[in-house]
Amino acid sequence: MEVEESEGNSNFISLDNLLEILGNPTRRLILSKLAKVPHSTSELANELGISRQAVHSQLKILLSYNIIEEIIPEKPGGEYCIKSNLSIRIDINPHYYNIKYSSEEIKGDSDIIQLKDTDFSSDYQRIKSPNKKIRFLGERIKEIEDNVRILEIERSMLLQNKQCFLGELKNIMERQYKEKLLKSIKERRKKDKLIKESLNLGEEIFFTLFFNPEKYFKKTSVSLLDRLVDELFSSDMDIDLRARNRVSIEPLLKDLSKIMDFLHEEEDDWFFDL
Repeated sequence: MEVEESEGNSNFISLDNLLEILGNPTRRLILSKLAKVPHSTSELANELGISRQAVHSQLKILLSYNIIEEIIPEKPGGEYCIKSNLSIRIDINPHYYNIKYSSEEIKGDSDIIQLKDTDFSSDYQRIKSPNKKIRFLGERIKEIEDNVRILEIERSMLLQNKQCFLGELKNIMERQYKEKLLKSIKERRKKDKLIKESLNLGEEIFFTLFFNPEKYFKKTSVSLLDRLVDELFSSDMDIDLRARNRVSIEPLLKDLSKIMDFLHEEEDDWFFDL
């Protein structure tokens, strides 16, 4: 699947578990509240209008994944706050599919950027009035949100362009290369009943390479063939299934390389060369 884990992070929670956690509206409400102020079980129950037992069951799940922690265990009902950084971004459209996520446990203040490390530290330190400090911080937060909004607009426009280009790639494949690919597959498989499935997989390989060219353009310790196997098939593969999937992909890479000049084989590996 086209799933990216943020570089530099060692994710402590799987994407499936993260989606399951965030898919529950009660857990989302609890996290929203804990992100602002620590709450006890009874406080959350009162504010959300649900039973303490229902809140407790959701807190137990969040605790089990180290997303929250109990900070005042001696207090009746405890008191909880968030202890992890989680991020997930999903893009799905007719020509593109991508999920990027990261999860990182916060182990102490050293993991959190401090005010003294920001560009505004010296300006802030010169302010004496608490009200003026609040206004200063509020203005900086507003500036950040404005900048993030601009970046999101730019990102949206870039993704629209990418969708347009991927759509045109599909048109080129359909008009110029699909018949050539089918012919190459037929020459190799003769009367095989799986010709249509092979054609579909060949097209999927082509579009997978262009979904994220940088991912396949770079030479890594993992071969391009193995990266495609991981991308196109379930990650839950035993050795035999993985070997069969490799066998199904490699001939299609040869077929594509015959009709297109951006794929070539060299020293038992394949290279995507734009």
